[in-house]
Amino acid sequence: MTTHQPSHFTKRLSVLFAAGILLSFFLPWVNWGSVPVSAKDMATGNFYNLSETNFGLASPFPEMDFANAVFWLIPVLSLVVILLVLLKKRHATLWGAMAGALALSLAVVYALFTNELNMFDPAISLPGALQPAFYAAVIASIGLILCSWQKKLVWKLLFIIAPIALSYLAFSQIKKSQLTEKVAATQTLTAAYKVDAVALIQEFVTTDSAANAKYREQIVEVTGIISELNAKDSTATLSMADSTGSYVIFDFEKDQAAKVKAFKPGDRVAVKGLCSGSIFSEIMGTQTISFKHAILNN
Repeated sequence: MTTHQPSHFTKRLSVLFAAGILLSFFLPWVNWGSVPVSAKDMATGNFYNLSETNFGLASPFPEMDFANAVFWLIPVLSLVVILLVLLKKRHATLWGAMAGALALSLAVVYALFTNELNMFDPAISLPGALQPAFYAAVIASIGLILCSWQKKLVWKLLFIIAPIALSYLAFSQIKKSQLTEKVAATQTLTAAYKVDAVALIQEFVTTDSAANAKYREQIVEVTGIISELNAKDSTATLSMADSTGSYVIFDFEKDQAAKVKAFKPGDRVAVKGLCSGSIFSEIMGTQTISFKHAILNN
């Protein structure tokens, strides 16, 4: 049985798409406020360092961070495709499909993780946080799978759909398990600090570096007047603001969302949660202090 050989045009497209993946790997895929994050940051381990430093979100499995080095295969395999085609060797089939699949998988993780940061900084949202290199990587990955792998279309589509679906499911499962553990921990742990919302905001406004060092990654019980409340079926947020516009915002999970709906702006509540630190808005001149895994403590 003879193997279908790719045309010269298809080979040139493979080189073009592989070069696109290779170049975009070292360019910013997402922008977390003023923090650009490239695909390379995941491979080097810097992805979660940036997340923890800026938002208090550490790696869910730090003992497995070494495994992220597998994403170096994205530029390596892309380069292999380019070299094999340019040197007129046997057309790189599976190598290109693997590079594309890995890049698509990583793109899903970047998009989902970036979307989660919206709770800490409302300015970070999709699709605005996604950079041109992100889109270039996705398009080039799909193109490389279609051009480089000389298989039936159904197999090519599988290599495109499978990494997207598996990454989404894995991310959702990890998020669910982490949130379940953290909310349970919030309920059982004693608050390190019990403070009034306005007094807490004033601490961050006066010296945010000292306040972040004191409260970040601590369980804190905050009492104050609800200034804004947003409740959905599975999530809810509750804010307490001062007269300057700075505010504390709490993120609740599904088991707490129904309880939050029973309240309204103007009600006085006590909330316990894990402090993620503050973000200062240069435009608004206000502080936003975020809490995750929050529970009502009334």
